Amino acid sequence: MSSLKRPDEILKVPIQFFPEDWTNFDNFVTLFADHNFGRYFANSFIVSSVGIISSLVVALLAAYAFSFHKFRFKEPMFVLVLALFMVPPEALVIPQYLMLSKVGLVNTYVGLAFPDLFTVLGVYLMRQFMEGIPYSYVEAARVDGASELRILIRIVTPMVAPAIAVFVIIKFLFTWNVFLWPLLVAQDESMYTVTVGLVNFAGAEFNQWNLINAATIASMIPTIILFVTLQRYLIKGVAMSGLK
Repeated sequence: MSSLKRPDEILKVPIQFFPEDWTNFDNFVTLFADHNFGRYFANSFIVSSVGIISSLVVALLAAYAFSFHKFRFKEPMFVLVLALFMVPPEALVIPQYLMLSKVGLVNTYVGLAFPDLFTVLGVYLMRQFMEGIPYSYVEAARVDGASELRILIRIVTPMVAPAIAVFVIIKFLFTWNVFLWPLLVAQDESMYTVTVGLVNFAGAEFNQWNLINAATIASMIPTIILFVTLQRYLIKGVAMSGLK
């Protein structure tokens, strides 16, 4: 409600809970016309998209190997992958930053997306779903001469669509809301993501609460839209995978 108010309405005493004009979107217009929030949103979308696509491809390939191939030390290797769950992301920030700085990827889109190129959650989630697919499907496809990649794309992937939807939602929420890594890597304002831009904007515009509230609401809209669109897949995927 405050995002639709004028500055005098927000500071009014006694408190005015509701805006006088519910169709007043001037704060949002000012936010994108006079400030760099459009660029912040574009950066977040680019980083989130790269992270989702890369980690999803890796997760599908790894889960397919763990589910439908037999090789030595398969189970111990999967346990080692799951062990990465116990490593907090903050513990990897310094070594990852040093790696990127040595190869000159600081303040780039690749650098911003680097920690999200692979996610253990994706491997675990896809493998849990693929374990429920009858092996006879894959075996029949191999007998018919289908390649492993074709089996993965044409047969297995459509059957794990709920898991993919769950992963996309969780991954997007995490990547969109991450703050510490973009704060370190994005050294130029033109590379800020929404979270960093929002904090920077709030510090610079500390007395314009109408714009700060509008910026906060705007940063939430993409995640709300994604969740509402895919929520039925999220519920189904969580129930079927035992993610709870």
